[in-house]
Amino acid sequence: MTTDVLSTRQVATLLGVGEATVKRWADAGEIECFRTPGGHRKFRLRDVTAFVQKRQYHAAGPLPETMPQGADELGEAAIAHFQETALRGDTPSLVAQLAGLRLRGFALAELFDEVVTPALYRIGEKWAQAKLSVAEEHVAAQAVVDAVARAQPLAEPPGEPVRPDRGTAIVAAVAGELHDIGARMCACLLRAQGFEVLAPLAQTPAHDLADLILRSRASLVALSSTMNADIGEQVAMSVAAARQTGGRVVVGGEGMRKARLPDDARLLHSLRALDAEAQVAGRKRARS
Repeated sequence: MTTDVLSTRQVATLLGVGEATVKRWADAGEIECFRTPGGHRKFRLRDVTAFVQKRQYHAAGPLPETMPQGADELGEAAIAHFQETALRGDTPSLVAQLAGLRLRGFALAELFDEVVTPALYRIGEKWAQAKLSVAEEHVAAQAVVDAVARAQPLAEPPGEPVRPDRGTAIVAAVAGELHDIGARMCACLLRAQGFEVLAPLAQTPAHDLADLILRSRASLVALSSTMNADIGEQVAMSVAAARQTGGRVVVGGEGMRKARLPDDARLLHSLRALDAEAQVAGRKRARS
């Protein structure tokens, strides 16, 4: 499985059934599909995920042949495989691993926390120890960035309508931050929660960020930082702007854990916590 669109055979492999069964489900409308000009059925990952969730189906079939044993469950093997695949710059295989895990029933926020983040940390440690060149680290980072972008359908719940009542979420890394993969994962999850997401991402000047919060009337602001620097004042400017919009400010990342933060900035320690916080913010916005 190397793309976000699957063949009948690939769906059958993931679900552990025969191709005839998948065709029967598709013809009955249980799994959404579309046909190519040649008449072949094709399935979007989001639609296969929707089927799994609706039917509470346990996707126990094997993953692609290149996936080592254990990479389809949370744990060391999954982290190691994701790390190695990222270092090869193999984005399609990263997406395939996330899709396989997602179809096993793991939430994407959980996969970001338990697989992607630990793998990135290990890559960063190797770079810090001069075991990787800058070029190798950049190849891995770009592969993960691309995989996160392509994983968007895996985050979205089946049948979830667009939620314009949830308003706008802003996702950014603090000024001077060069690494924005964490912010990109946040943006992916917030879009799935129905927010309109504005994501200036890395190196956003504090004044510009505060101005964007005010102009967009943001209901949720998510900031990340990996830097061990004085970023409290930058966060405080976002908090002050969010007070005027009635929005909430949440922060995360190693740099935020060590910073002196204003009381109104809620420190989150995982992307699962962001998912929960977004639901709270969405309900609050809907009631207002």
